[in-house]
Amino acid sequence: MQQKELQPKEEKLNLKKAILKYLYKWPWFVASIIICVAVAFIYLRYSIPKYQSKTTLKFDKKQNDLTSALADLDNLGIGLGNSDELKGEAAIVNSRPLLMQVVKNLNLNVEYFSAGDIKDSQLFGKTPITAKVLNYTKEKFPSVEYILGNLKGDQFTLHNAKKKDIVGKFNTPLKLEFGTVILERNSALALGAKYKIIFWSPIERVKKLEKTVQINIPDEKAMLMEISLVGSLPEKSEAILNEVTKQYNLDGQRDKNLQAQNTQEFIDKRLEVITKDLSGVENQKEDFQNRNRIVDLQAQAELALQNTSENTKVLLQQQAQLDLLNSLSGEASKGNNQLMPSNLGLNPSLEQSISQYNSLIISRNKTLKQATNENPAVIEMNREIASLKEVIRDNINEQKQTVQTGISQLQNQIKTNNNVIEKVPGQSKVYRGIERQQNLKEQLFLFLLQKREENAINLSVDVPKAKIVNPAFTEDIPVSPKKEIILPGALLLGILLPFGIFYLLFLLDDKIYSREDIKERSGLGILVDIPSLTDSENHLVQKNDFSELAEAFRVLVSNLKFVLPVKDTAKVVMVTSSVKGEGKTLVSVNLALTIANKNARALLIGSDIRNPQIQRYDSEPVKRKGLTEFLYDESVKVEELIHTSTTNPSCDVIYAGAIPPNPQELLSNGRYQKLIEQMSSQYTYIIIDSAPLMLVSDTLSIADTADATLYVVRSGVSKNILLDFANDLVRDSKLSNVSFVINDVSRRAGGYGYNYSYGYGYSQTKDKKSWWSKIFKS
Repeated sequence: MQQKELQPKEEKLNLKKAILKYLYKWPWFVASIIICVAVAFIYLRYSIPKYQSKTTLKFDKKQNDLTSALADLDNLGIGLGNSDELKGEAAIVNSRPLLMQVVKNLNLNVEYFSAGDIKDSQLFGKTPITAKVLNYTKEKFPSVEYILGNLKGDQFTLHNAKKKDIVGKFNTPLKLEFGTVILERNSALALGAKYKIIFWSPIERVKKLEKTVQINIPDEKAMLMEISLVGSLPEKSEAILNEVTKQYNLDGQRDKNLQAQNTQEFIDKRLEVITKDLSGVENQKEDFQNRNRIVDLQAQAELALQNTSENTKVLLQQQAQLDLLNSLSGEASKGNNQLMPSNLGLNPSLEQSISQYNSLIISRNKTLKQATNENPAVIEMNREIASLKEVIRDNINEQKQTVQTGISQLQNQIKTNNNVIEKVPGQSKVYRGIERQQNLKEQLFLFLLQKREENAINLSVDVPKAKIVNPAFTEDIPVSPKKEIILPGALLLGILLPFGIFYLLFLLDDKIYSREDIKERSGLGILVDIPSLTDSENHLVQKNDFSELAEAFRVLVSNLKFVLPVKDTAKVVMVTSSVKGEGKTLVSVNLALTIANKNARALLIGSDIRNPQIQRYDSEPVKRKGLTEFLYDESVKVEELIHTSTTNPSCDVIYAGAIPPNPQELLSNGRYQKLIEQMSSQYTYIIIDSAPLMLVSDTLSIADTADATLYVVRSGVSKNILLDFANDLVRDSKLSNVSFVINDVSRRAGGYGYNYSYGYGYSQTKDKKSWWSKIFKS
């Protein structure tokens, strides 16, 4: 039969196969989950829970310190910066000097534990004993641990694993390796109880606090600071946080007082200087006013302007009046027959005289209408008119002199005021400069006086640097261990751990387990899967055998008939493998026992003359000649070689015989082919148990005699590379009509989930295995 052409297999992801590989290992997953969850429960049971404690501080944007006392100086161009940066304050909170004070106040350099069988319980606050370190002989030293025991009255013993026991008394100084301590008993100590005392170097405790005290600034604009600490004792963590905030405020108060004192000294010095400067400016102003006869330069300038304006108005009035008087004087120089202008706003006496004059003129003119100039009344009126006119002229002259004198005085006053006004700009410039210096000095003087009072108030009032919004409190849910994370994590780890291990094992595993593995790498046919057998099971097919092994070989015989050619002579089947230990001999023997019957006798030839194995299954009753003797001794007859199997009388066996020194030469001398040709007429089937192909070339010397080749691979033993070797042999035509037989297949086909059963309900009942053995079965 012509071997079908081999085609390279395209690798595809078989998701079902990949999943079934892991599902077959479910006992390991269950065991891993149980172990991981159990470990998690034990860890949660005996681990010491840690809780987070918090406190919140709020800062005012205006601090009562030097910055606030002089903050207004920024308006004068003096930049002093802002000292309440939250990040800077966070550094102060976590500073070593402050934490060192916390350690000293709370005696954190000494820890107390109540010793237990599995874990120790830490004590804090009201402890049965108190240990105080009076002095240190070493500044830095690792923690020192002592067990307090052997209590007899006031006497006790401190046990250290590395040092000898130390006996001491309560309330009595005791010298230890790092310094001197004193132990005080606070309450009755329980009999038989063990207390553990651990002494730390203070600097080491400070370093630990630096790492454990966490500072968070949730919102800089809100000026809030959150201080947190994670510890196993909430009351201890809260005490530490409260002490930290207390020391921080005390430190801020000390800084504030120190700065306030410095501010006070600064203000006093500045006041002294400003007072001297102000006194000098005031003296300069007084001297300038005395020299320039100035009381109020601005008022005097305004008064001069006002006087000049008023005097100018009066001057204009006087000049207008003088013009009237001159005009009136011209009228007065005329004859006595004309009336003179009146009501000109002149001197009342002059106006009265003019009015009388005009009345007399009018009366005389009326009289002249009835009388002559010689009339005594007219003569008397003329005489009075002439007299009044002379009085008017004199009055006008006097008035003119008075007005001219007033005009002269007004002109002098205007000139004087103009001189004053002309001096004002220069004097004002100098005066404003002096007043500016005076105002500045006065402003600084008053400002410093105000700030001195504010600073005095700051010194007398104790205001905390930061307000404690939330005193130290502890969250109810522990930070660690977190049950809601650890248990699911343990469950996940229980799944991932075996998954990772099996993934690596599967990744590194290059063995063949099932026919699916062969199909992925070869196009050759697969005739049967031989089930895996235990050492206690029978490895030979017996008469009337309905075991899984017998059923498998019956399937092999049935499938083999479709592979073998149709011929009148014996059909030759060669059974081979790549390496030793793959089960080719088991297949050869059981195939011969299964295929042989009364109507079709079978001959099994042990052709592996280097390492014969057939006798393991069907031992020779007596030592007789075998194939080796036939090959090198032509006198040996075939009849001398044949041995009838005790298991199946229809099956004959030719054993390999003695192991020769030159197997290759014997198998290739041509006598083997003559043996097959001779036996072909006597048997229906000839089964050849050949040598492994990869180890020796013996099998290739006799491969041409076979009508079909059964290539045996062993599940869980044979490697994938052996399939490539078999493919190459077929491709190079060194083997023909090749089919695979998979030996030692697990009932689950090596973990791939294919359950093979050949009994169809007729197989022998097997003892059920325990679940424990099933878990650890590979």
